[in-house]
Amino acid sequence: MLTWLALAAISLYLAALQQQIGLSKKLSLPTLPWWLSALAACLHLAAAYFAGLDFFASLTWVSGLMTLLSCVLLTRRGEVFLPAVANAIAIVALTLLQIFGQQNAHPSDWQIQLHAAIALLAYALLSLAALQALLLLLSERALRSLQWRWVSALPPLSRLERHLFALIWAGFVGLTLTLVSGGLFISDWFAQHLVHKTVLTLAAWLVFALILLARWRLGLRGRIAAIWTLAGMALLLLAFFGSKLVLEIILQRT
Repeated sequence: MLTWLALAAISLYLAALQQQIGLSKKLSLPTLPWWLSALAACLHLAAAYFAGLDFFASLTWVSGLMTLLSCVLLTRRGEVFLPAVANAIAIVALTLLQIFGQQNAHPSDWQIQLHAAIALLAYALLSLAALQALLLLLSERALRSLQWRWVSALPPLSRLERHLFALIWAGFVGLTLTLVSGGLFISDWFAQHLVHKTVLTLAAWLVFALILLARWRLGLRGRIAAIWTLAGMALLLLAFFGSKLVLEIILQRT
């Protein structure tokens, strides 16, 4: 089941990506990439469900949610570049899952499942924010170097910035709920090797809180906002995927 779902999702992602990067000339249905991506994301998340919550499954969950969220939040607002990047990341994640992943059971405790779902959603939102920050930096650099042809394919900087802070706000709320649900539902932090993960997640939460505070009080924008967004996401990557990589892949612990 996992294999067939993953292969079907990858095929739909490739079809959507072909439309998004303009390889196909038949664009009479402008919503076609949206529908292809949305259907692929649903199959993608179904494949992730059968894979459980280990390292490669978690990558698959986050990338699938990124694609679905990019469809809902960005494609209908006129952005195509970032949803295309999300589709490409999803293809890589599903391929890695097929090569290295395996079908695993989910935690039986509903509280832990709820905590994991909130965390994955927050990581997906903030991952999109990080990609948006990269796109903002690349767009600013292209403008400074007068690469007009490349910039003309991207949304205006004002729209990129507006969507960046909307994604940060949504991800920050999700990250806050992740920390709260973790405090409520997880009892033995030391036995579950969660201390370092919590410290790094709190550090990332503080970075995003400062970004939003600086936006509100000082009008933070542009390059500085993008750089701090990437710094916060780097801490989150270390907290979640870094710890999973060390514990599950290197140390062979669960």
